[in-house]
Amino acid sequence: MKTRAILCAFAIALFAAAAHGGEERWLHVFVQERGEGGETVRINLPFELVESVLEGIRTDEMSGGKIRIEDQEIETEEIRKILRAVREAREGEYISVEGIDEDVRVSKKGDFLLVRAREQAEGSSSPETVDIRLHLSVLEALASGEGEELDVLAAIRALGESGGGEIVVVNEEDSTVRIWVDADPSGDVR
Repeated sequence: MKTRAILCAFAIALFAAAAHGGEERWLHVFVQERGEGGETVRINLPFELVESVLEGIRTDEMSGGKIRIEDQEIETEEIRKILRAVREAREGEYISVEGIDEDVRVSKKGDFLLVRAREQAEGSSSPETVDIRLHLSVLEALASGEGEELDVLAAIRALGESGGGEIVVVNEEDSTVRIWVDADPSGDVR
């Protein structure tokens, strides 16, 4: 009986690891500046390193992975209420701003908050774009701090557990920025 329970627990642990991917997650940042003197920066960090660094930062504004925000136009509790409302709301496009030179859209699809911004700069052949795809659990974790604190450490942990993929992509005429999560430590840009 004891052996069967141990085998059962082992099987459950294996299943849980497989369901989670059983892979270490990495946070990647890629910045490429084009043109004369342009540089390319690649940052590839395992989540455990990001968490350790955040836990160790001690400043007036940040301690233990939490940032204290004060004197802002919107209170932290209002942010929490908005996030709860978004979580409970149906999928759809919530905000759409269309202009002559720019468009901004904010929507919810599944458990993701999506932000798409496009701006056609004067004299540019292609629009500048910003695409953000963020799992709602990350935003909720960020807002889980007490009082006027935002819990960055909890948000990073939620980001690591959210399944990965692209989070932010910015394309401008002279630069590109990508931030994504995956299990590949090399951070090869696809």
